[in-house]
Amino acid sequence: NFPIAASDPASRYDRNPNSIRAVPTTWTLPLAPRAAATPSCLPFGPIGVTTNGVELFNALDAQKRDAVAHEVQDACGGHPGPNGAYHYHAISPCIHTSGSSTLVGYALDGFGIYVERPTPTDADLDACHGRTSTVLWNGKPTRIYHYVATTEYPYTLGCFRGTVGTISGTR
Repeated sequence: NFPIAASDPASRYDRNPNSIRAVPTTWTLPLAPRAAATPSCLPFGPIGVTTNGVELFNALDAQKRDAVAHEVQDACGGHPGPNGAYHYHAISPCIHTSGSSTLVGYALDGFGIYVERPTPTDADLDACHGRTSTVLWNGKPTRIYHYVATTEYPYTLGCFRGTVGTISGTR
């Protein structure tokens, strides 16, 4: 339960005082993502959105630690931020995946984020946590750059490979 009560044993590890609330947000992502001349750094906070509409944050918490390892999350791997927006730092186990490759979200640069089976390791991916291979894109098998979720830090993205879109709303 959020906020985490002082009487909750979890408060010894994470005193998240935030409540989950609706935060109207508009995402503007490139329809046809393209690689930028050079990769760019990830911001703190939102780096994408999952297919179930939940914001995806980078892998760090406010103290610049591995958020998945240091913050208390619910059974779906999420929790509220300071503005009340529920978000993930890794791909939620509550997002259904099937087959060898499943689109589970979109990064702010428009490239897809996939769960692949078998799950690759970070060593199989580039510095931005992606690779070019054939995935289902716009309903067709397409050879395209995409990010790949893993069980290792940074979990989804290490940097942006493409040109970043915008987020607007109550933040």
